[in-house]
Amino acid sequence: MAPAIRTGVSESEIETMLKELKKTLVGQKPQELKRLGIDEISLRKGQGNYCAILVDLDNSQVLALVPERTQSAIEKVLMSWGIDVLSDIEEVSIDLWRPYKSLVEKLMPNAEVVADIFHVMHQVQEELDIGRKQAKKEVNNMKDSEKKTAKIKAITHGKYVLLANSDNLTEAQKMGSIPVLP
Repeated sequence: MAPAIRTGVSESEIETMLKELKKTLVGQKPQELKRLGIDEISLRKGQGNYCAILVDLDNSQVLALVPERTQSAIEKVLMSWGIDVLSDIEEVSIDLWRPYKSLVEKLMPNAEVVADIFHVMHQVQEELDIGRKQAKKEVNNMKDSEKKTAKIKAITHGKYVLLANSDNLTEAQKMGSIPVLP
C-alpha cells in the first residue's frame, strides 16, 4: 500500500514535504552518529524518480536527502560530513544494493554493514513462494486425492506460520500441529 493511501496524504503533498525537508538539511553535519540507515524513496511512483535518504537510526532523524540514488552523489554528501563523523559510525543498515555496501566499506571502515530487515524479509518471501509453487506443482500431479488435499493444505497454510509474528499464531500453530509436508 502506498504511503499516500495509508496516510491520506497525496503523492504531490509528500513530494512537496520532501523538497521542503531537503532545504532544511543542506549543510548540516550530524552529531554523535553511531547507526546510519541508507535507503531510497520514490518521489513519483512508477517514474523511476528516486532520491537517497540518510537516516540517524538511533534518533529516527532524517540527516540528508540526496537528489540522486547514485554512489557518487551519496559519497559527496557523506564526505561533506567529514572523516571524523564517518569513522565514528558503528553500523550502517542498507538494502541489498551492492553500491551501498561498497560505499560503506570505502568510507566507514569501522562500520558493520547490516541488511535492512524489510529487504531481507522480501527476499525470504520471494524464495518461499518459489518453493511453495514448485511443491504445489509436484503435489498436483499426485494420484491419491486424500494425500494431495492434505499436502495442498500444508503448503497453503504453512506460509502464514513461517512469516507471521509469533504473537499472532494460535497455540496449535506454535506447537507445529498444523499439517506439515512429509
